[in-house]
Parts: sequence; C-alpha cells; structure tokens
Amino acid sequence: MGRGSLALLLLALAAPLGTSAAPHRAKPAAAARSPKPSARAARAPSKPARTAARTRESELDRAKAAVRELTRDRQKRRYRHHWERVIAGLIDAAKGRDRASAFLEAARARYALYRWSADESDREKALLNATRAAKLGSRDARSLAAAIRREAGDDRPAPKPARGPGGPPAPAPEPAETPQDSEPDPELDAALADLTGAGAAPALSLGESGGEGRARVTEVRAWSNDDYTRVAIYLSHWVGWHKLELAPAEGLPRRLALDLRPASLAGRALARPVAGERVDRVRAAQNDADTVRVVLDLPGTDRVQLFGLDDPPRLIVDVGTAAARAHVAEARPAPEPARPAAPGEPGRTAAVPASFERTERAPEHDLPARIRRVVVDAGHGGHDPGAIGPRRVREKDVTLAMARRLAKRLRAAGFEVVLTRKDDRFLALEERTAIANTSGGDLFVSIHANAHPRRNRSGVETYFLNVADDRYAARLAARENGVEVSDRGDGDVGRILTDLDAKASADSSRQLAGIVQRELTAGVRSRVGEVRDLGVKSALFYVLLGARMPAVLVETAFISNRVEERRLASERYQEEVAAGITRAVTAFARSEARVAAVR
Repeated sequence: MGRGSLALLLLALAAPLGTSAAPHRAKPAAAARSPKPSARAARAPSKPARTAARTRESELDRAKAAVRELTRDRQKRRYRHHWERVIAGLIDAAKGRDRASAFLEAARARYALYRWSADESDREKALLNATRAAKLGSRDARSLAAAIRREAGDDRPAPKPARGPGGPPAPAPEPAETPQDSEPDPELDAALADLTGAGAAPALSLGESGGEGRARVTEVRAWSNDDYTRVAIYLSHWVGWHKLELAPAEGLPRRLALDLRPASLAGRALARPVAGERVDRVRAAQNDADTVRVVLDLPGTDRVQLFGLDDPPRLIVDVGTAAARAHVAEARPAPEPARPAAPGEPGRTAAVPASFERTERAPEHDLPARIRRVVVDAGHGGHDPGAIGPRRVREKDVTLAMARRLAKRLRAAGFEVVLTRKDDRFLALEERTAIANTSGGDLFVSIHANAHPRRNRSGVETYFLNVADDRYAARLAARENGVEVSDRGDGDVGRILTDLDAKASADSSRQLAGIVQRELTAGVRSRVGEVRDLGVKSALFYVLLGARMPAVLVETAFISNRVEERRLASERYQEEVAAGITRAVTAFARSEARVAAVR
C-alpha cells in the first residue's frame, strides 16, 4: 500500500463513524473544480492522521511504562488486581500497527505474573497472547511461545502414568537427564528482567530512602507470652534506620529506640501496653519532621534481636531469652487471645493473636515429657491462595484440609495442638512464627504444596531453616516468602541465622525433617502409589525464621503436576500425609525423650 493510500485510510479511520463520505456528497461540483493535489501533498499524512498515529503509539508506551512501574513496586506487585489492570492496558493498546507488539508485551507481563502467582491459568494466557502476536508476524513472540512450551514440558510427549494401588495414578517418572531446576530460556529471562533486576532491599543509612521520599510507618504490632515478645514495624518502603539503647534511669526503664528516617507515621502517635514480661510498653510517634521513633520499654536485661523482611517491608524485633525452655509434662492451658484491633487501628498488641485455634487438652497417653505441644501451620490463606494447579485446585485449601486432619491425628496420639489458622484467613509469615513462639510450642510444622514451571516435576521434600543448598531451593523459598530470588549473599543470611540463635535448634530441625520425609514417602508408597523422594533440604523460609523450637516445612506434592494435583485434592492422600507426619512427630518425640534420659 502506498503512502497516499495509507494517509487516506488513516483519515477515514480518524473521521467519526458514518461521516467519511459526506464531503464528496455535499460538494460534488467544488470537488470536480479543485486543482489536482501535488504528489508531495498526496504523500503527506493529514493532521488528524498524524495525531491518531501519535495517540496509538503513546497508548502502547504508556501501557508498557505502567508495567515497568508495577514490577518495580514491591508492594503493589503482590496483588493480582494491579497486574490485571496493566495487562488490560496492553490489550487495549493492541491496535493498528501496534497489535503484535502489544500482544507480545501482554504475554511477557502475564508470564511475569505467572512466576509470582504459580497459577497455571496465567501461563496459559501468556501463551495465548504470545500466539496471537506470532500470528501477526512477531518473531520474538514465536520464540517466547516456544520457550513457554519448553519450560512446561509441552515440547515432549509425556509417558502414560501408572496407577497406584486403589488410588489416583502415580506421577510419570521425570526424565533422568532433566535437571531439577533448569535455567529459563533467554526469552523468559527477558520477560522477568524487571522483576529479577530489583534484587534485595539495599542496606540504607539513616536518612536514605529506598523508594520515593518518606516512607509511611503504617502499623506496629506485637505478640507476647511471659518469656518472649515479637514486635513488627510495617513500612511502605525501606528507609534507613538506627537502633539506640538507653540504660535505665531514675523513674525510667531500659529503653530500645528505633529511628526510621525519612518517614512519617500513618495516623496518631500510639502508646500501648504489651502483654507478657519482656516488654512493658511500645510507643510510636513523629519525633521530628522526617523521623519516626518507635520505643520499647524493657523491664529486664533480655537480649534483643532485629531483622528485616520484604514484601511488604517490615522490621522485626524479638525480645526474650533464646535458651531452650523447660518442658513440663502437664498440659498447659492456652493463653487467652487479646481483643482484635479495630479496622485500620495501628499498634495492635496481643498476648497471642486471636487467629489461631485454642489448644485442646489431649487424651492421656504414655508420651515423653519433652515434646507435648505441636504447632501446625497451614500455608497461605485469605487473599493469598498460594499456587493454583491446572484444574484450579488452590494450595491454601488443601493445606488447610491436611492441617486439620493432622491436628486430629496428633490429638488422638496424645499431643496438644495449636493451629495457626483454622479457616480461610490471611496470616503474615512473621505472625505464624510468633504464634508458635508465644503459644509455647515444642515443634512447628508448616504444610505446603509445591509448584514448578515444568509440569512433570513431582515428589515430596521437607525443609529446615538454613542457607539454601542450591538455586532451586532459593527459588522455592522466594515463592513461599512472596519475594523475588534475592541476590543477598550467604554471609548476610548466615549473620541473620546466627543472630537468631537458629543453630541451637538446627540439628533437631534437620533430624525432624529427616523423619518426616522418611515416614511420609514410605506411607504414600505403601498406601497410595509411587512417589519421588526428593529428600531433606535447607532454605531461608521466612515462616521458619525466629522459631524457637525444631521447625520444618513440608512440601507435600506438586500442585502444578496434574496427577499430584488430583492427589492433593483427594481425602485419601490428605489422610496419608497426616498419618505420615503424625508417625514422624511421635518417633521424634520418643527419640528426644531417650536423649534427655541419657543426659
């Protein structure tokens, strides 16, 4: 098509519907007498056509800019509705000559969302948009679509799975030559560039901001029992902070002051008592125009430990002895939950959060005294569905079902049980660990369902807290933590773990993980069907960070695998997971009792 024809076409498209031929009908004689336009005039696009072209170009540019802005916003990108909005903007921009480019960018954005959501429907939509762009002539889109298929394993025929005895089919064996965590294609790296380029939150000096201007201190929360208190300070983005300890003075207790700058306090200043014996009161106020000061009144000489968690940024303060607690044989009543905060009320303090299920006295059994109370954590919940399988089975639903079954079996075996959540509600990761600590738990078991971009990944694996053994473990921890794979060095992670005295329970956690892995895989093989034993591994899971007891995280199956997704949704598999973990906890408790007797 020549330039003159293109200009006339653009002019016709720019005119209001039904009016493009009106000038020719209104003045046929004048049109006949008009001089023939020059070749240059015929080639030059009219002003409305140039304006329309610029509008379409800027619409796509604006849509792409919105995607970049979202991927760099550590807070907003945690919520699906922000992703859906920017992807819809790209689809709306798929007009004229920008159609292929817009569909390609929509495919990349949707794939980036998939890597955050672990929702198979997001990957399918990414593939659909890439296919649309490829049909419109985009070579990059063809490469992206092929990379998505390769990653999922759709480029090779899957062997027909064998059926387990009386249960759902066993997962197909994974090809031996396929590495457990193959690196993504360059095309997929490009789609994720904005996400992985963000890296870990930088260490900031007091007065430096990791975002735009002053951070908002949005909430201060506390969880306590008599020998432990956790305080969490939530920020809109990271800024520099400084710790200042003030010795007791006449009429004043020892105080820990945390200055955050540049920052502003959302809402009014607060001063609240804290339950327990380690912190008397927590206060937060605008100390000056650019500084928020949070003060903890400390009646004793307890050790204070601080660390930061991302997405959303929050500063965690743990106060209390890290020494092993004295374990008593008699059943202990659960602390009364405190009144929940009113909506939007900052600074809620609680003896123990009201969200966990109260401990029930177990039947009398001949159990060792050292391990009596088990905290069972169902992963995800509320607005966080976790991974979602090809048939739309949600991780948050199956983990809650397995946690309930596990609690029932543990109580029948004579243990006391605390559930971090007993229904479909959201709990922050630091709150789950705080529940375990403040409820006096002797063991902590967090239940999850695994997910992997390659659909034929299958098996069971159990984790304890430590530096990640490999990139696969780091990526899994990043998904469960709700953050990107961090570039934070092992040295920094090691210092965090050392500061938290995690080594005190690391050996016990490793031992518990080994027993859980053995009992769970053996039980599934004998009663459900074949299962891959992926072994015991370590990684930096936030939900285990700061747990003052042996703590493990169990990845019970791959919800991204169609066969294992069906297993996870079945009562038979859920019961076998609960039975296997119960056997493991019982065996671990007896081994701990034997060690205590020898000592």
